[in-house]
Amino acid sequence: MPPPALRPFLGFARLSPAALSAIARVVDQDDEFRARVAAAVDEDAVGRGSWLWLTRPEGWQDDLAGIEAEDRQRRASRAAEQREARDERSAARRLAATQAALTRAETLGEERRLELDRLQRELDDMRRAHTASDARVAALEATVADLEEARATAVRNLKEVEGRLVGRATELKAVKARLRELEAEAPGPGPETRRQEPAPSEAGDEGATVPVVDLGAVARELARAAEGAAGLADGLAGLAAALGDRQAEGARSPLVPEPAGPGRGGAEAVARPTPRTPVPLPGGLLDDSVAAAEHLLRTPDAVLVVDGYNVTMTGWPELGAAEQRRRLVALLSDLAARTCNRVEVVFDGAEVDRGAVTVPVPARRWVRVRFSPPNVEADDVVLDLVAQLPAGRPVIVVSSDNRVREGARRGGANLLYSRQLLDTLGVGTG
Repeated sequence: MPPPALRPFLGFARLSPAALSAIARVVDQDDEFRARVAAAVDEDAVGRGSWLWLTRPEGWQDDLAGIEAEDRQRRASRAAEQREARDERSAARRLAATQAALTRAETLGEERRLELDRLQRELDDMRRAHTASDARVAALEATVADLEEARATAVRNLKEVEGRLVGRATELKAVKARLRELEAEAPGPGPETRRQEPAPSEAGDEGATVPVVDLGAVARELARAAEGAAGLADGLAGLAAALGDRQAEGARSPLVPEPAGPGRGGAEAVARPTPRTPVPLPGGLLDDSVAAAEHLLRTPDAVLVVDGYNVTMTGWPELGAAEQRRRLVALLSDLAARTCNRVEVVFDGAEVDRGAVTVPVPARRWVRVRFSPPNVEADDVVLDLVAQLPAGRPVIVVSSDNRVREGARRGGANLLYSRQLLDTLGVGTG
């Protein structure tokens, strides 16, 4: 039977170090039980150290101490080997992580290199495009220079044609005056062709004849000349508008005389060009409303003719004339930039310093400032402009003057009151 102190440990499947220490104390103190245990086992079963401890031969403690020392050394060696193995595994893991990071870095570097190559190609393309753009700009600048030269040539030719037109108009006036003289001198009921009639000579010869003027033919040729002059005037006006010729402020284009009407004695009437037709307003718009003004000002290819001081005295009567002109021209420049339509603004006074009224550079293509010549009212310049502009081009006249409005209405122009334009431009008139 085992000692009573060992009985608590007999049911354990696995003994802890504390339990083993307690069992060893019991066996060490019970010599009889230790002898029975030694008799029941052999050295191979329990090991050399346990056998020495059970049998306790002479010098067993030294042998046991040597065995324990060897065992400690073996354990230390195994621990060192385990540490080395752990260190090796840890180093291997670190190496694998480093290699993975290196692989990722190489992959990222290759991606960055490819991206750099792509950006370099794009930069090269942009440089080539920039070079091509510079070449195109240079070509366009050369083209603009050629066009400017062509424009200058066309303007010079236009001036020459205008001069010739003035000469033809003068000749036409002389022909009309001569025709009136011939009509007054010629006998008979009308201008039809007359046969040569015998006229008594001073010597009494009855066979002598005097030539009689064919007034009908003269009237027809006169009508042809007037019609041609009127057509040439319309063409010149359109050409001047297309070229944007900025003549000296206040200069007036030569006016072509009105075609001759039916002459005394039945001369043929001259055919007039088709009259201008006002731009129709949409249904429901009052002609003196801001909505009507906005609709007319958006009309494509329209010409806005402004009675300058009539508008400025409506908007800023308290200001000096120079400031009135400056404000109106600035507003009209903005309007022209929005609508891309030509603007003609006319002021009274040939004595005004025309250089003092400037138009912003971007608007010079669209806005032209005129001053009436000496002894000529701005009203007359406005009405002359309406008459000179081609009949197929919409014209909008801004004035509250009754004479100007009536004359412009007869010329087929649309009409806006000065207050109406200012309200459209956002200027309160009080």
